[in-house]
This record gives sequence, structure tokens and C-alpha cells, in this order.
Amino acid sequence: MKRLVSATIALGTAMLGLSVGAAGPATAGQAAVAGPAGTAGPAAAATPSRPFPTHVTYKVGVMPSASQSTRDATVEKQYASWKSTYLVKGCASNEYYVSTKGDDDAPHNGTVSEAQGYGMNIVPLMAGYDANAKTEFDGLWQLVQDHEDAQGMMQWQLDGKTCKYTDSGTPDGATDGDLDIGYGLILADKQWGGYTSAALTWLSHFWTANVTSDGHLKCEDDGPNTDARPSDFMLDHLRAYAAYDPSHDWAKVVTRTEAVISEFTGAYSSSYGLLSDFVVKANTTAPKPAPADYQENQPDNIVGYNSIRVPWHLGTDALLYGSTTAAVSYSTAVKESNCLKTEAGGNPQKVYPHTNLNCTKRTTDGDGDSDTQAEEAGDAVGPAAMAAGDQAWTDAIWNELAQNPFGDGYYGETIKMIVYVVMAGDYWNPVA
Repeated sequence: MKRLVSATIALGTAMLGLSVGAAGPATAGQAAVAGPAGTAGPAAAATPSRPFPTHVTYKVGVMPSASQSTRDATVEKQYASWKSTYLVKGCASNEYYVSTKGDDDAPHNGTVSEAQGYGMNIVPLMAGYDANAKTEFDGLWQLVQDHEDAQGMMQWQLDGKTCKYTDSGTPDGATDGDLDIGYGLILADKQWGGYTSAALTWLSHFWTANVTSDGHLKCEDDGPNTDARPSDFMLDHLRAYAAYDPSHDWAKVVTRTEAVISEFTGAYSSSYGLLSDFVVKANTTAPKPAPADYQENQPDNIVGYNSIRVPWHLGTDALLYGSTTAAVSYSTAVKESNCLKTEAGGNPQKVYPHTNLNCTKRTTDGDGDSDTQAEEAGDAVGPAAMAAGDQAWTDAIWNELAQNPFGDGYYGETIKMIVYVVMAGDYWNPVA
């Protein structure tokens, strides 16, 4: 879906200890309560095994210069703001969803599977600070289960008023959201226990729906076997899948994903490591950029609002798994970080939402309209800058995270939330 910078959103001030309204936003710091009857989560201990902050030492790179206590407090502040604005109790009494408020991703501030997946990653990572995290996670998961498509994946777009699938045609899924949902279940199983069966069932359905015969990931569960979307290349998730689910050959998916990255960048962006929003011929040894107006016309043949997430994903994989196991992620993230730092002159606000594969900025979107600002464009580079060992660039991005200079809504603020957790050193590996 196409991403648009929104008008300034007035973020609600999150207050600790407030109650949750029947259909209003949740608040951080509530006392733990049992889930309502019918909640999806199993009867497992509500005490988290890795309460926030759980500090980790990454395998490569540098950390922001701010102290650990400052980083933790900053993440908590962002979480309180994010939760009060975007985490909504509804559509049913035992459900939660992540609202796309401030963007046009779903009617009436509804949700998309991408948003739901982000929430199912964020909430387990913040358990301990958020005493109500398990109830919220179970509500997020319940909504997913209540809105599955024919292949067992989440229907990708729901209306915020009717809570029904709102795109045209037969309901289908989106690979990025479904990947995050699976990873969220693994996080929850490690955090609280009791989600093993749900996680393995989801991973099995994901395999059938989204993994092609050669091992690359489709863009959506009913899409062609020839395409790929690099923002789905969440190699840390896929490595966790491999460790968690030995009944499927996830190592094959990791290997093929790394091959697509290497083959594509070697041919089209060897010095900069950039990947276009969509890739065609991903089932061959010669993947290539999709046509400019292939699916979303951002345009799709360069870095746009999809692939601005790549340095976040590949940088995170490198941080967790190191420069040997995650060699492709590491080398690509370093190139991307260097490219985007140069493009922006070291100012994260000047990372463009559209970048050509030769590391030159593009100032217009696919319709030719000016589009030069997006909070998430700079924020998403943070993990790659860390992996690259660039202290000054890492610090600049960390400091930028405290701002929302362009008034971005759900998309930018939610990416910021996860990037904050990674950059603070609180992004623990559920299979380590």
C-alpha cells in the first residue's frame, strides 16, 4: 500500500494507571489483569521471563552514546505515547488492534496486518514495563485469528468501523505482516510460555502460503511465485523460525533470501546495497527491479516507502547474529548506512523517502508530486548505522528519534518504536 506523510498528529499524553475504555486506546503501566472470557492466549504465567528492560550485547557495531538508563527511559516514554495513540481495544471485547491513525492505510483508522504484526512484536518486548502486556497481546492475537483468509493468514486490511475486510476481491494476506505475527508468537512463547502450538501452526500455514519452491518469499499469499518485496527480508525472523520450527526447511528460505539480496545488489547497486520496493524474477539467478508502476507506483523500481525498512531489518539481523552468520545482512546494511548518510549529509531528517539505486535522491513520488520528507526514512537507518560501527551517525539518528519533525502518524511512529527498542539494546533474541 502507498504510504503518505500525514498532517501533524496530536499525540495523546500517556498516563500511568489509567483504565482502558471499551473502544478507546490502551494506556501503559496498568496493573496486570486476567484476560476476558474467550481471550486467545493460553493459561500461562503472566509474569514475563524477560521483562523490559532486558539488556543484550549485540555481536557487532556500536551503541548510542546515551547511557543505558537514559535509553531505557526514552523507550518507555515512546511506548507510552505509542500505546495511548495507536493500541486500541476492539473490534470485539476480547480484541486489540493497532490503529493506522494518521495515515490512509485502512478506512476509519482501521488496522492492517503489517500494523498488527508490529504490535505483536512491540507488546511482548515491553512486558514488565507494561503490566497489561499479556492481555493486550492475547487481544491482538485474537483479532488475527478472527480475521484469517482462506490460507490461514491475516486478512491484510480491516475497516476501523465495521472491522471487516475492506479491500476489493477475495481476502488475502501480506507477507510482511504475517512474518511479524509469527515472530510475535515466538516472542510471546519465550516471554510467557504457552504459545508453542499457536506459533507452530502459524508457521506451517505461512510456509504453505508464502514460501515458493525455490525458497524465496512471495509478496502476498495469493501472489505470483516470481516476485519478492525486500521489506519482507526479515532475516532475523527467518533465523528464529529455523531454530523454533525444525519441521520446515527455513534454512533454505534464509539462503535463498540472502542470494536474492546478493544477486540483485550485485547487478544494480553494488556500491550502495540498495534494493527496490519490488523485485521481479526473484525465482531466477537474475532478479531485477520491478517496473516503476508495478504494484504501488512509489515508484516500485527504486527505494520507496517499502524498502526504506531494509536497513532496519538487515541491520537488526547483523546486530543479533554477527558479521559471519549474517554476513550478507551485515555487508548490505553497512553499504546502505554509508549511502544514506552521504545522501543526507549526516542529518537523519534529510534521508529521502525515495532513493535511486545509484544512491541519488529522488524528490518526487510515482505521480510526480513532491515527496521529500518522512520520519521513518531516517529512523529506519539506525540499526544499520549501529552495525556499521558509525558512532556519529548512530548518535545523530538516536537523537532524531526523540522528534517527529514532519508530523508522521502510525507508520513512522510505529517503526520508530521498534527501532528505539533495537537501538536501546533491549531487542532480545527469542531463540538465543
